[in-house]
Amino acid sequence: MISFEVTDRWQGGFLGKITITNTTDQIIEDWSLDFDTTGYLITGAWGGNLAIHGNMTNFEARGWTTNIPPAESITFGFSAAGGEPSELGSLVFDANLEDGSTVRVPEDAEPAGNLPAADDSITLPVGGEDGAPFGAADYDAVLNKSMQFYYASYAGDLPDDHPVSWRWDSTLDDGAAVGRDLSGGMFDAGDHVKFGLPMAGTATTLAWGGLEFEEGYKDTGAYDALSDHLRQLNDYFLNAYDDKGTADLSDDVFHAQVGDGNDDHAFWGAPEDMLMDRPVYSVDAENPGTEVTAQTAAAMASASMFFRAQGDTAYADELLDTAVQLFEFSETYLGKYTDTVTDAAQFYYSWSGYEDELSWAANWLYQATGDEAYLEKSIDYYVEPNTYFAYGWDNMSNGTTLLLAQQTGDERYIEDLDRHLDYWMNDIATTPGTDTNDGLAWIDQWGSNRYAANTSLLATVHAKHLAEVDPEDNAERVEDLLDFASDQLDFMMGDNPDGQSFVVGFGEDFPLNPHHRGASGTRHVDDPEPNVYVLHGALVGGPARNGDYEDVRSDYVANEVATDYNAGFSGALAGTYESLLFDNWM
Repeated sequence: MISFEVTDRWQGGFLGKITITNTTDQIIEDWSLDFDTTGYLITGAWGGNLAIHGNMTNFEARGWTTNIPPAESITFGFSAAGGEPSELGSLVFDANLEDGSTVRVPEDAEPAGNLPAADDSITLPVGGEDGAPFGAADYDAVLNKSMQFYYASYAGDLPDDHPVSWRWDSTLDDGAAVGRDLSGGMFDAGDHVKFGLPMAGTATTLAWGGLEFEEGYKDTGAYDALSDHLRQLNDYFLNAYDDKGTADLSDDVFHAQVGDGNDDHAFWGAPEDMLMDRPVYSVDAENPGTEVTAQTAAAMASASMFFRAQGDTAYADELLDTAVQLFEFSETYLGKYTDTVTDAAQFYYSWSGYEDELSWAANWLYQATGDEAYLEKSIDYYVEPNTYFAYGWDNMSNGTTLLLAQQTGDERYIEDLDRHLDYWMNDIATTPGTDTNDGLAWIDQWGSNRYAANTSLLATVHAKHLAEVDPEDNAERVEDLLDFASDQLDFMMGDNPDGQSFVVGFGEDFPLNPHHRGASGTRHVDDPEPNVYVLHGALVGGPARNGDYEDVRSDYVANEVATDYNAGFSGALAGTYESLLFDNWM
């Protein structure tokens, strides 16, 4: 028996899930499924080998979707652009599946995008090379799912066609007490505080991935969603910075956080149902917060490049002008932000200080403006990178090292970068692996997946640069970097001893209980029932060092989700997909 349902929707596209149930008394070792896709175009798939011939699509069993026992079911699916069908069209399948029905796509299904001509034929490889379980179509599917997680994290006034149907307007009064509209932006994680520092770090990392891997984002159909997310974040940053309309920096105020962390975390419920006060925590000349203001300047500078590439010069100019001023404010009034925003210190303490954010932000302003003075500032503020840890919301030094290595060719930065990447690829502790996977490079219990994903982003960015500079001499290094990145992504997607996907909504065994108030659909964190809503694309915290993982909602170490967990993950997916699209950029 075969069933089909649309599990998620967004403007111009949808996710479809197909379930095959074995109603026979024998194991179904293999299967093949053909269906008509008139009216929509499949952009990615998981769980089978996929071939597209004009308006006909063929799925064949692969890996865990083979050998279906009697009375059991398997699921697989696809992302698509175009009109949403109510049923799959013209089903043709292996005779063992005992289903003789035929249904067709409704005649009024509206196509969207560039659908293939009837005589076109393309094949999307799903499996990877050398026996690896995942390939381009899988990275495509997971990248698009990752984009859905950000939509689920939106705050403020949401449009009627918001892609996540179980989210609606929330926090509409945020900022009213300080006379600013702070209703938008994104919630930090499964809670509802708007922490400025991780949010700005998320925004910069997302923009970086979009700038480096534009082709990957566009070819998978995820580029428009990324654009939505960067606009949602940067509109909020523009509102959060109040320069009082003067050129005098001394009266500037940046609103660095909305919501009391303890009050928020004491409430388990959807953001739409919150009734507690939402205080605003701000920094200014007398009470500075350099980390959060500099990181926000980096976010707006990188976003200005992203939107300028789209041709939206007015928005790009506004972002860049604001970034320049906010960076000057950051330099002029130096101070540790968690000394000012003491509530944040309980949740996102600034361990690394503010020099790494100043060097990072100056570098993005150099890229956005071309002004060599910013490059000199990036070099002057440069701190020894956190070689034996990771790029992340608190310490951006390894990201700056990579940028300076590319921009200057200075051996100092190249050696720092190689030392960091070599540690992750060769010396770091790992979880148990499989025949096709060396295990997750594991560095910390808090967001173990997040740090491996962030380093995978650095590896793919560096690999692309090396391939562009000298593809022949750098071929071996490029291959090693891409192998590491894909290995980490594959582990998170399910290539691990337990076959456990850590990406909600992807694979046969994915987390049903991510630590997320809105998706849980309950008012009690310890409710034993699975989450009511599927938080598609969220990357959960990850396994312990020994590989152990339990899908328990109250376990906020293993099952926490956060926008900054996904930021490097999204970029690494786009980069890995793009590398396959262009044969490792060689």
